[in-house]
Amino acid sequence: MPITKQAIKRVKQDAVKTARNKANKSRMRSLIKLVNDYVTKKDAKNAAKMLPEAIKSIDMAAKKNLIHKNNAARKKSALQKSLNALGGSAPKAAAKTEEKAEKKAPAKKAPAKKTAAKAEK
Repeated sequence: MPITKQAIKRVKQDAVKTARNKANKSRMRSLIKLVNDYVTKKDAKNAAKMLPEAIKSIDMAAKKNLIHKNNAARKKSALQKSLNALGGSAPKAAAKTEEKAEKKAPAKKAPAKKTAAKAEK
């Protein structure tokens, strides 16, 4: 058992982080299994609906270092390949985000300050 105040606090923090990480990783695994179940049942419509959610959870797990980024890429690729083999495709939500990124205009620059002109006067 920890004795110092700092060690006691660290144990509490570790317990909270462990629980949070376990929940995130469990959610990722559950969504992957759900998509794979739809694929094995040849239900392309539901698999395509769940795919973005599964990919989002995989990305979150990679971002939080629960899994390695290459492992995340491998998992996402496998899910997409299985759905493509089934003949389904991801919903148009991904296409909408790409359109928004393309339409976004570049930020306008602020006008240059005239400090040099004031300094000369």
